[in-house]
Amino acid sequence: MAAADESPIVSLRRTLYAYQASAALLAAHSLGIFPTIHQKPQVAGDVARRCGADPRGMERLLNALVGLGLLHKHGATYVLPRELAPFVVPGVDGDATGLLDLTADLYRTWGDLARGVKEGVPLHRLSSDALLAGDPARVRNYIRAVHTNSRQAARRLVEMAPLLPGSTLLDVAGGSGIFAAEYARVIPDLKAILLDLAPTIEAAHEILTAEGLEDRVTYRTGDYRQDPFPGPVDAVLLSNLFQTESEEVCRTILAKSREALRPGGTLLVHGMMNEPDETKPPEGTMFSLLMYVLFDHGRAYPAETISGWINQEGFGIRFIRPLGPPLFSKLILATRLE
Repeated sequence: MAAADESPIVSLRRTLYAYQASAALLAAHSLGIFPTIHQKPQVAGDVARRCGADPRGMERLLNALVGLGLLHKHGATYVLPRELAPFVVPGVDGDATGLLDLTADLYRTWGDLARGVKEGVPLHRLSSDALLAGDPARVRNYIRAVHTNSRQAARRLVEMAPLLPGSTLLDVAGGSGIFAAEYARVIPDLKAILLDLAPTIEAAHEILTAEGLEDRVTYRTGDYRQDPFPGPVDAVLLSNLFQTESEEVCRTILAKSREALRPGGTLLVHGMMNEPDETKPPEGTMFSLLMYVLFDHGRAYPAETISGWINQEGFGIRFIRPLGPPLFSKLILATRLE
């Protein structure tokens, strides 16, 4: 977003050249720069030799990464900031490199956006059918990326909408299971059920096991589009789900959620929700475009639209609230009416 006193050409240049920082970060990830420097701080020549790269190009890239705040430089030696290691070094506690892997795939896809808009089809389809038929490695990258992006939101959600001790929570299409696991970690004696497709469940079990959270969640294989939801339960969580589906499927999901819930049970709908005219916030508009790139019916629906569906499916809205900075998503909390 342009500053109030910024000229149009400066604002245009910033938007036009923004890809360069992403390209530098993704090149560093592809070359293995971050794990190499994480092993020990090194000079540019040593990094180039270990990564099999041109020394002159490596020095330029390392200096650019310093300028971006992704590396530090002391004299001629490059150092990886300790707080960044979990995000850029594979195998480090909290490994979040799945986000970089997915973004590397999407980087090439965004370059073909004009074709996608012209033809009206997803350029990098991540629908349920695509995941079932696709490369297992691609599924793991996607689930790991969602896991990385969702950790902070999961903690915020538990703070905003705590459940009673001993409750049963159904997390529909919960991906890595981070939301279900976080609720189970915080709420005493909570039973968390993760419902998702078989490839996703496999990836979720792998991720939660690596983080020591596998015993917090019960895994149920199923397709939310076709299968009934397990119940009765005290709460149903629909996180980052509606933004991937059509209105018809969203309404079906709400009807199944109502059937699974006990009377008076809690419905939690979380995700990116734009303002009614769908032109703000800026982060939401770009996210909605991303959903178009990934899903046949992807869209960041306004909270007002979703809350209307919820009311019509037999729920009473308790509140609609943003999760707050640095997050841009919102939470709708509702109760199943008798």
